[in-house]
Amino acid sequence: MNIISQNLKNVIKNKIKVLITPIYYNLVDSIVDNIGNNDFDFSKYFSFFTSIQSSVRDAMRIIIVSTFEEIDAEFKNSPFRKSRYYINKSDVSRTLNTIIGPITFKRTYYKSKFSKKSFFFLDSAFDLPKYDHYDPILKAIAIRNAVETSQAQASRFISSFADDIKFFIDDNAILNIPRQSIFNWIKSWHVPNIVPTSIDTPDTLYVMADEKYIGAQDIDKDIMVKCFVTFEDVKHVSKHRNTLSNRFVFSTYSSKPWPQFMDLIAKRYDFSKIKNICLLGDGGSWIKSGVNELRLDTNNSVKFYLCEFHFKQAIHHITSDDDERQKLIDIFTTEPMQNFIDSVNEILANNPHKEQTITKKLNYIIKNYTAIKSMLSLNIGSSMESHISHLIASFFASRPKGFSTKRIDKYLKLNDYKHNGINIFNLYLKSYKNKKTMSFNEDYVDFSIFHTDDIHNIPVLNYGWVTPTYKELSAIAH
Repeated sequence: MNIISQNLKNVIKNKIKVLITPIYYNLVDSIVDNIGNNDFDFSKYFSFFTSIQSSVRDAMRIIIVSTFEEIDAEFKNSPFRKSRYYINKSDVSRTLNTIIGPITFKRTYYKSKFSKKSFFFLDSAFDLPKYDHYDPILKAIAIRNAVETSQAQASRFISSFADDIKFFIDDNAILNIPRQSIFNWIKSWHVPNIVPTSIDTPDTLYVMADEKYIGAQDIDKDIMVKCFVTFEDVKHVSKHRNTLSNRFVFSTYSSKPWPQFMDLIAKRYDFSKIKNICLLGDGGSWIKSGVNELRLDTNNSVKFYLCEFHFKQAIHHITSDDDERQKLIDIFTTEPMQNFIDSVNEILANNPHKEQTITKKLNYIIKNYTAIKSMLSLNIGSSMESHISHLIASFFASRPKGFSTKRIDKYLKLNDYKHNGINIFNLYLKSYKNKKTMSFNEDYVDFSIFHTDDIHNIPVLNYGWVTPTYKELSAIAH
């Protein structure tokens, strides 16, 4: 089904051709004038390039406005409308900020002859947001960039979004988005839960866990975020650079993080096929409790490994002398534990003023002796400290700001999605109208609105729901 009749199509075509012809005449004049000059330089090239962008945006705005108004007029004059709806107000103006700049158009407000229903037909047909000056595409880009950077920087970096649309973006229409508006859009958005796609299950799965404190707005203490990173192997990329194979990130503010994490990771992997699970962390009690949480099948062998970073950090706290540090590491690696304890006690005897620190760090190493030994013999290293810095601290703790405990899980969820390769832009467009939090499969947001295979370009027709608006559009078409 097509939204408009062939006659209306011809009317729109002819009107648009008349409206955009002067734009292209001016563009051609500009091209010829620039190329015809012998002193043509780069500044004129950029001017020429900018004039094309501006002309394309002008034409796009004209096409959109003309199409909107002609469709509204067709419905207004249709027998279907006259038999069912009164005209309450005509030529009601609306301005909508879009990626190509603001567009202003007029439409008609109707009231039903048989009920209390009243509506703007055009707004319903194109699913335009109510009481909003920004269209969903622009809001989706702003939110996507807020997750990538911050709300303050989102509008400034918005034009770097994607090759699909950046040629058409009007920076002037975007740079003035208030930071508070972006905050409100995220606040009102029921961010969906993404169900991970099931992938091939490895024999060995590595799980790293750590926590990070970030500033809070509504409580006296800081917010402790617990973060998990799973991967299957470490691949060499280039000199001094490795990457984690099939990395998956999850973070939460919950006091019961393991059940939430296991609910997701069990959807990603078949635990009956996993033989070895290596848990890497700093030795915290909540992390060590994961040894039992990770064992979902009798086939699973779960072992805790203390991250090498924390072992070496403890050594550094025991002594500041580089030679002594290296000696302690060598003794710990190659000799019995008692030899290591004796060496630390010698350092303590020479530094009685550091007794509390040295004793504390020695006890920490003794308590985790087996886990440290296991880690040093493992064929991979732990990168959890760099991950917690990159995944959490860089966004949540690098700036002097606080977060509300009421919304921190929403920000953590979006931050996880970013690092897990979920398209935030698509996710917003798929869910911004939801009245509650829903669950989506990961592939549900794998699409492009600019290369759609849908039959229709009118949202209400794509949904396939036989709504009153759907029936009204059908009547116009026939």
